Amino acid sequence: MKKPERLAALLIMSFLAMCHSTPFVPSKVHAQTPETSLISDLVSNNWQKVRLAKPKFESQEADGIAAVIVLLDRDDFVPLTNTSDLIYPGAMTFYGHGRIVDYDLDRIAVRAGWVLEEAAFQNFGFSEGAIREEDLLQAAIKGKTDVPLKDVVPAKRDEASRADRINKARNRAKAWWSAAGKDWSRYAALKDALISGDAKREMEALGWLRHGETKCKGLNSESYERDLLPIVKKLVSAQDEGVAQQAIHLRGERGQWWRKDENTK
Repeated sequence: MKKPERLAALLIMSFLAMCHSTPFVPSKVHAQTPETSLISDLVSNNWQKVRLAKPKFESQEADGIAAVIVLLDRDDFVPLTNTSDLIYPGAMTFYGHGRIVDYDLDRIAVRAGWVLEEAAFQNFGFSEGAIREEDLLQAAIKGKTDVPLKDVVPAKRDEASRADRINKARNRAKAWWSAAGKDWSRYAALKDALISGDAKREMEALGWLRHGETKCKGLNSESYERDLLPIVKKLVSAQDEGVAQQAIHLRGERGQWWRKDENTK
């Protein structure tokens, strides 16, 4: 074979090899969407990320509920760090002050339940029921601070009872969303909580009305005066002392409704 012919043959063989070889394709880096980023923050081990993610889900209303409900099936245990003086069942130390969250937040399913219950003003049973303000107050009065939390609050339930309670709570939450999801609104949920007769739900709704700043479409000064204030006035006489006190405070704070009006825009 002459030199030009050999050169042509080599070029053809090289071309055929390139056609049949698997091309190198650099792996793609998938950027997180705002939704996946928010989920990542909520399931993070960093309490500061978790606490900032929660109100964002609340403000998304039904979309936020739908995003969080899927986390109920997760059984992983993610101990929180950077908790500062957070008081919750997984805390190691009681400092004598701090924010109380009576949910076992180290468990992702319970963490999701915490968001769901407070965003939707519900009571599915995710709350641990172990941390009482009265116990903490008495400990602080006695100077019992900077001590292990287990020395201040009652003993935790055994693991079998806790697992059973969490499983029942998640089933209730999923059944609730399956029935209510299509037509659910946070405003209707707020009103329903106030007339529920469930002290925990009533306290959550009243507390949010007083201090909450997340969105609630349909709530403004006019709708509050028309729909909710008559209920609040009735709750002033509630048998539960905490509910009655919250209702009394709220009744006297009607001048602050500009905050809610802005949140519904």
